[in-house]
Amino acid sequence: MKLKSVSIAVSALVLGVVASLATLPVQAGTLDDIRARGFARAAIHNEPPYAFMTPDGTAAGVGPEVMTAVLKRLGVEQIDWVVTPFSTLIPGLKAGRWDVVAAQQSIFPERCQQVNFGNPTSTAAEALLVKAGNPKKLHSYDDIKNDPTAKVAVPTGSVQLKYLKAYGIPDDRIVLFSNHADAPELVLSGRVDAYTIEDAAADLLLRSGRVKGLEVADPFKIPVVDGKEVISYAGATFKKEDTDFVEAFNKELGAFEKTPDFAAIMDKNGLRPISAKRALAMTAAERCAGK
Repeated sequence: MKLKSVSIAVSALVLGVVASLATLPVQAGTLDDIRARGFARAAIHNEPPYAFMTPDGTAAGVGPEVMTAVLKRLGVEQIDWVVTPFSTLIPGLKAGRWDVVAAQQSIFPERCQQVNFGNPTSTAAEALLVKAGNPKKLHSYDDIKNDPTAKVAVPTGSVQLKYLKAYGIPDDRIVLFSNHADAPELVLSGRVDAYTIEDAAADLLLRSGRVKGLEVADPFKIPVVDGKEVISYAGATFKKEDTDFVEAFNKELGAFEKTPDFAAIMDKNGLRPISAKRALAMTAAERCAGK
């Protein structure tokens, strides 16, 4: 009876050790995991021309198209795409719901504390979308701040929200939204007087003909934050610990950027040559350091 009790106790101990080992973090790098499973999981949100889903379910825009090309060079042919609100992109990445974000998120020091970035592939200046005729004559963030009746729409968790707060625009005049497709209606309905957007996205939206009655505020003074004109540098987003993945990605990205296919992606999505030229002169490490 005593021997049987010892045997049971040892078995329980072994089972406990096995169970404990099963809960330990997987040590393989993400790129190794992706290659082993045969596909990557990538998240985007809908914001043409940076990332969006076409009606036939194809992920398109600068982020997805560059990601597809670079992962292919890394031996990954298949990507399972997830469309999610902007504010959930990084939390979902950190929680392991996807391997990478291909939404062309802006790279800045506070965000770099949470995640890793591939080197930038595009840049953009800020713009404002307003009703045709710009009835409140909004040509800068100062104009919004100085008009106590002016309200502005901005994506939740975006860099533009950070800029508005830097200008001291009060929370009760900032309207947050999670889906870029909802923003034009906020302006057209009169709920807000302007919508913060990057210049390339604004150009594409107006050229598409999908919305009527809006225009880009012209002229528009580029915001100045911490003594610098605001220019957004954007790239792919990775988990903080995936340094090997980022290094491999950047190596292949650098090679891909020298090909006509990279230039074709920029041109197809309406980004001006200066957008890529500025991006290629900067690294993610420099942006994370505040340069």
